[in-house]
Amino acid sequence: MYLARAQNAKTFYDSFFKSLIKQYSSNFEDRASRSLLKDRIIQFFGSEEVRFAAIDGTCFKDEFGDYMIFFGASYGVRGNISFRGEDSTTRYERWSSEQDVSMVTYIPIPFAELGDIAEEQFEISPDSEKISLTSIHTQLMLLAEIYLAYDLISASTLRPRFLLWDQSMSGVLASTDIGIEKVDMIGYNYLGRKLTAQDVMIAYSHPYNSELEIPSRKKFRFYNRILMELYTDPRHNITSLSEKLGLSFEDIKEALHGSRSTSLLIKTSRNPQGIVEIDQTNNAISINRTYRESWDYVVNMFGHICSKLFKEKNQNVLIFEKEMNEELRERWMSPNDLRFLIAVGLRALIEQCWKHNVFFVGIAKDSASRYLSRNYLGAMRAAEVYDFPDTSLPWTDRTFLELIPIIDDHMEAPWSTIEFDSVFMTVAYRRPVEGEDPRIAGVKGDVVNTERLFARSLAQFYVNRSKTTPLCGHAIFVDRLIFPSFDKDSIGRYSLKGKEIGLITPCVYTDRSQFNVGQDLTIYMLDSLTKNLYPEVIGYPDPLHKADWGAKSILKKVIRMIKSSGPGLKSRPLNRTFRQIRQSLRRV
Repeated sequence: MYLARAQNAKTFYDSFFKSLIKQYSSNFEDRASRSLLKDRIIQFFGSEEVRFAAIDGTCFKDEFGDYMIFFGASYGVRGNISFRGEDSTTRYERWSSEQDVSMVTYIPIPFAELGDIAEEQFEISPDSEKISLTSIHTQLMLLAEIYLAYDLISASTLRPRFLLWDQSMSGVLASTDIGIEKVDMIGYNYLGRKLTAQDVMIAYSHPYNSELEIPSRKKFRFYNRILMELYTDPRHNITSLSEKLGLSFEDIKEALHGSRSTSLLIKTSRNPQGIVEIDQTNNAISINRTYRESWDYVVNMFGHICSKLFKEKNQNVLIFEKEMNEELRERWMSPNDLRFLIAVGLRALIEQCWKHNVFFVGIAKDSASRYLSRNYLGAMRAAEVYDFPDTSLPWTDRTFLELIPIIDDHMEAPWSTIEFDSVFMTVAYRRPVEGEDPRIAGVKGDVVNTERLFARSLAQFYVNRSKTTPLCGHAIFVDRLIFPSFDKDSIGRYSLKGKEIGLITPCVYTDRSQFNVGQDLTIYMLDSLTKNLYPEVIGYPDPLHKADWGAKSILKKVIRMIKSSGPGLKSRPLNRTFRQIRQSLRRV
């Protein structure tokens, strides 16, 4: 089956897919092309020296008789890429003593208190299994990575202009959008004010970018667009808002009333806590005074919690009072609460990157996704942008693309696919099933990511043809934050329509002939940072590898610390689990 699909891949590549591959090696070797790229880098960054930072993380959990220990950490490296002279050069820098190079937290929590957190998800599981399945340590690691990145970008001095993160930004953004009803920390008290469901709704409507029209006018959560318009320009009245959105006031009211969260959105005499205040008599529509500073409040709360947790090592910041079973009880934040904090931090980080012109790139490894070959190509063919016959390709995008240097003898590194909008993680052509028509739809029909936010591609940075069979690095997934200055012209060329999703206008580069300066700069800078010869990470950005080293060094020390807390329990064997006792003893 693998051989048959590999042959299909060759036919598909030769007949169609070749036009979607951009080979950069010849451009980077050409002096005139390199000079043009350097000019664009200087124009965007304002200097021939580009300060960069790379962030990676690590996590760990351990189980004792009565409690679990969760550990999450992130580590950052920084340096400069110099584009003076013929070739770029990379220089790493030490962190100053005033700056936090890592974010670390260590949290021991009793089973008795953690059992409540996972009770709703795994009611029939033992407490230890409930807690293991919640992946709290993974969420702590992501939160540590996001907070370190946000802390670096928010700094007024030595701010990196090129930020690398060892995660897929679009994937993290989608996985942490859990919905308002699942955020358990509603009621968390910060600065004498409690977090409300309205605050959570406003937070999830971000990031805002008027030039890219984010949030968009898509059908799913259309109220996010209305909130963005009212927050970014409070001078709107009903008439001007209707003209701006191209909708009648009745359509706007229907969008607000038709949402699943009408009780949170519209302020009335019976619902004085609604976000949007409408006074049709005076042609006025505005944000309820209570929530005009809501986003700043939530971002400051995120910063406060993370500072206490990672800098001051105060785990009590994760404990808050909540009414449960008609009584006020203290409880720990749940994994969903951590996901909400991650979502807030990532959205705030994106807005900071736009504000300070920080090039934000995420790198993902070993993904088994098919967003390119199945979702993007399938939806674009259904929209009659592409035309190719059905074919059975290798199972994942990475498997398919790693065949290309073998299929094409002229392919040299670095090379990349064309970029596609991250909205295609959730939008795809849905084949007809019994009783349904074929259509372009989102997850569960209407659920769609934010479009025009991230551009995704797959790239390969190492191909060696000195042997009969080429030696290749892995194809890696590259996420790039979309910038108006680079990508505005690519918006509006094509649109996707569907009954459930309405009209979606993604950022589209249909083939390699279309000019894409954002991708060109991304690959050029990544290629400049991918000069290492470590065999275990060949073709992978060196700063991220060094950040991984730093994170793993922290983990190595912390594991010894955690294990050293166990000897006191050895005198009481029943405080260790049956599995731990069995594994600690060997039969003769």
